[in-house]
Amino acid sequence: MTLASTDTHSAAIRGLHERFGDWIVLDLEVRRNFRTDYGKVVERIPGAVARPRNSQDVADLVRYCREHKLPIVGRGLGHTQTGQSTTEGGVVFDTSSMNQIHEVTDEYAVVGPGVVWRDLVAHVVPLGLVPPTLTNNLSVTVGGTTSVAGLGVASYKYGTQGDNALELEVVTGTGEIVVCSREENRDLFDVVRSGLSQFALITRIKTRLRKCKSRVRKYFLVYDDLGALMKDAAKVMDPAHGVFHTLESWCSPCFQGAKKIGDGLNIGEGMQTFAVWLYPLHLTIEYEPGEEPNDAEVLADLTPYRNMGTTEFSQYEFCDRMVPVFQLWDRSGYSNMAHPWMETVLPWDIAKDYIEGVLENFPPQALGPGGHILLWPCRGDVSDVPLFRHPGGDLVMGWGILPGVPFEFLDRALTQLDMASELSIHYGGYRYLSGYITFDTVEKWEKHFGPEWPRVVAAKRKYDPDGILNPGFVVYPE
Repeated sequence: MTLASTDTHSAAIRGLHERFGDWIVLDLEVRRNFRTDYGKVVERIPGAVARPRNSQDVADLVRYCREHKLPIVGRGLGHTQTGQSTTEGGVVFDTSSMNQIHEVTDEYAVVGPGVVWRDLVAHVVPLGLVPPTLTNNLSVTVGGTTSVAGLGVASYKYGTQGDNALELEVVTGTGEIVVCSREENRDLFDVVRSGLSQFALITRIKTRLRKCKSRVRKYFLVYDDLGALMKDAAKVMDPAHGVFHTLESWCSPCFQGAKKIGDGLNIGEGMQTFAVWLYPLHLTIEYEPGEEPNDAEVLADLTPYRNMGTTEFSQYEFCDRMVPVFQLWDRSGYSNMAHPWMETVLPWDIAKDYIEGVLENFPPQALGPGGHILLWPCRGDVSDVPLFRHPGGDLVMGWGILPGVPFEFLDRALTQLDMASELSIHYGGYRYLSGYITFDTVEKWEKHFGPEWPRVVAAKRKYDPDGILNPGFVVYPE
């Protein structure tokens, strides 16, 4: 189908406010605040920002948009990086208006899609509870990360945040309110989790909680060899090991100056900065006072290049440990740059060759102030979310280039990131879809989803037959 023309959009947008009143915002300055996302690569000014109060409001809104062929996209805090949470001339469903924590038990919390993970953590940690998987950045919403997967330092034990969703209330592209879970309407449940709002908008989530201890000890290990880190990470992730609660890693450049890489004859030509790469590995153990772990014992079978010591956190401090980093990003200007993050999940057995090959020619200054290279060792059998694509096998390795790019260098950076992305796919990797994605053909999307592609196409036709939900990101067959 064809969405409405710009003129028809304008008339339908004006009708929105007349129909629904004050929770439809048409003010240009407000709409401009939603013109881009965290990536700052794509800009689109929506025609309206909707702040519905409940699922019935969302259903009424979707039915209106369907009737008038208006695109609509769900948006939490807009942490996507290729405009996945923006729309040109359409409607942004701003989930911040549905940010209530409805219920908390010892096993789960029921929340609105706009609840920020930090607020949920602050609510449940004093009760001795914590969400099993948390992203490093808690300034994102439960609905947002559930719709893209949601990866964290405990995923190797507990899967994605989508795996920890027990039940979802959603509004499909036909305006129907549906409750779905592993036991009820499973086909819809399986495409909404990690479905990027392509099939339905999440309006309520029952998400798993686990009991936790009050203290966290963190071990700071550094490796000078990626293979050695992977060997130790495999030990840590072995279910028989069972000592550590989280595992966090990345690739850290040790700047070495510039070297000649070309045949330039003039001063500075053919020169590029380079680095020796180190690989931090951070591990944690939860405990109660009086149960302090024996450090030598728990680290006995690991072989780091250097043990940098430990630090102690309360449970809440650990969950929100990245705040000082984000403050540095703000002060350095990194937060205001473009963030075309290229994240991929690689087969374990080729990860070392791919990563070392890319890093060998990667100039460290391309990361910008605050940018980093992500390492995410994980088990390959912890997720049952079909649309979270990964290579499978016992172990997988997530890896990503997470730069902050000044806008004058953005085109060059995007070209380099596209090359790294294509190479990762050639190596059997799968892109993480909240990031910088340039799949512009049906064939590329079919390759990404592989055997799940028929499920994706069938679900789009069934649950969003008029194609109003987040159009233009995934390319479907005619």
